[in-house]
Amino acid sequence: MASARRTRFLLYIAALVLTLVNLAPIIWIALTAFKNRAQIYQIPPVWIPDFAYLDNFITVIQGYWPFLLNSVVITLCSTALCLLIAIPCAFGLTLFTFKGREDLKMWVLSNRMMPPIAAAVPLYLAMRGVGLLDTWTGMVLIYTGFNLPFAIWMAMSFFRGAPVEVLEAARIDGCNWLQVLVKVMVPMAAGGLMTVAVFVFLFAWNELLIALFLTNRNARTFPVILTSFSGQAQTVWEQMAAASIIQLVPPVILTFFVQRHIVAGMTMGAVK
Repeated sequence: MASARRTRFLLYIAALVLTLVNLAPIIWIALTAFKNRAQIYQIPPVWIPDFAYLDNFITVIQGYWPFLLNSVVITLCSTALCLLIAIPCAFGLTLFTFKGREDLKMWVLSNRMMPPIAAAVPLYLAMRGVGLLDTWTGMVLIYTGFNLPFAIWMAMSFFRGAPVEVLEAARIDGCNWLQVLVKVMVPMAAGGLMTVAVFVFLFAWNELLIALFLTNRNARTFPVILTSFSGQAQTVWEQMAAASIIQLVPPVILTFFVQRHIVAGMTMGAVK
């Protein structure tokens, strides 16, 4: 018994150390966001800054709020469109049997394996050709396309755990397949679908490479702005730190409000 308690105690200590190691950079960035330029370079370091000092956040928001708005609109629209397409696709691939279904599944998965950098130049030429370069519409379509394979496969994994008897009972009661999807399947897999939505949101919100290639001014997203604080002459650490915290806040808030659904979705099917 004593050996088990000692082992458990050591595991807790190891988990605490690993957590602190992973959180230390984020904590340091958060503290830096409340410092001015002199305090950042001061020796010995200013460990506890004045948290009432908000000039860095005010400067970033006033100077770059259009790009933050771009990120919000593009991320929300692409997440909604991705789920709108992925849920019916996953439903069909899970429940219906047809020729070539397995090949279609593997084709969807193979699209997820393609690195974004491989499609950057073709996407640039295609978007310029159809007039969607540096536009909200173009970025929404691209983010939807990149996240769609992941969303379909995750939704399929949650749909497989749905009781077939319930779906059959709904069909017997007169529901068509669309009603089965909307009124039966989606409510049963709500936790899993919420997990899909959170991951798709995070992928779109934090994406940098495609936005760097395909936007100039009108649709430039906030992650691209983060790279602009570091130049050949200097790095504006205080504004970069403030912008990083601003970039971090929406995913944290979203995860906080839907954490119950995320836990339910991640554990779906673990207990029969």
